[in-house]
Amino acid sequence: MLKITDIKNIDSMITFLKERGRSHDYYYHYTTWNSLTKIFSNKTFVLTRGNSIEINDQHEALMKGSMEEWKKIYVGCFSFGSSEIMAMWGLYCLPWQDAVRIAIPKAKMIKWVNSITQITTFDSIENIVYQENFDLSLNDIVYVSGKKGSDALRLTHNGKSITVSETYPLYGIDTDPKMTGYIKNYAWQYEKEVRLRIRLSSAINAEKISVDIPHDVLRSIKVTTGPCFRWPNDNLQEQLLLEGRIMPSGFEDLVKYKNLCEKCKHKFVRK
Repeated sequence: MLKITDIKNIDSMITFLKERGRSHDYYYHYTTWNSLTKIFSNKTFVLTRGNSIEINDQHEALMKGSMEEWKKIYVGCFSFGSSEIMAMWGLYCLPWQDAVRIAIPKAKMIKWVNSITQITTFDSIENIVYQENFDLSLNDIVYVSGKKGSDALRLTHNGKSITVSETYPLYGIDTDPKMTGYIKNYAWQYEKEVRLRIRLSSAINAEKISVDIPHDVLRSIKVTTGPCFRWPNDNLQEQLLLEGRIMPSGFEDLVKYKNLCEKCKHKFVRK
């Protein structure tokens, strides 16, 4: 397997990120209980176009890769490393009372990715199925620091870095169209992101698409509840508890995420 210090061009960087993307023991996805119930009931997973305003990191769509490429690329975000990431609970699991993290083992994740032969537009007037003309990858992200056009850029993956100067073949990698969906600013390196990336041959009028999840992949999913989680007492909770597939955060009731309503003298209650 390639090391980041071996990489001398953009094609080998993409190969490296794809190899690493398929190498993790588990793939973690931070979400909410409501989204989790939809994953189980619909047996699907939703990906969002990379330049959608719903994406937290607007910097990536505007400053990394190509804006034209972003019109054709959809992403589903996972992370690697078993430790809980406090910032992820806060960013992607609102409201925090509903926060969950799902874990998919490597063998099942690879099987799922290999089984994807069609995509479906999601939440559009007419759901359209596409069975060809798209490229799919499960890849890690490389993180870049340094100002655009500076004398040197620093590329980091999982704690290891290389410096790219003007004389290095990788110089300008942060804005190369080929790298769209493979590179982010270093400010996001704590996420240790692994990305399910789907690139269509041409842009379509849909902000989101969905892909099917095989039954045995769903059966392999384990769930960790967030530090502020409040049990919904529904059928899914009962099922996961019965099957021993749900466990509390290691920081249960030890981390308090504050919200604006707590500052309100009217003491409004969440609807």
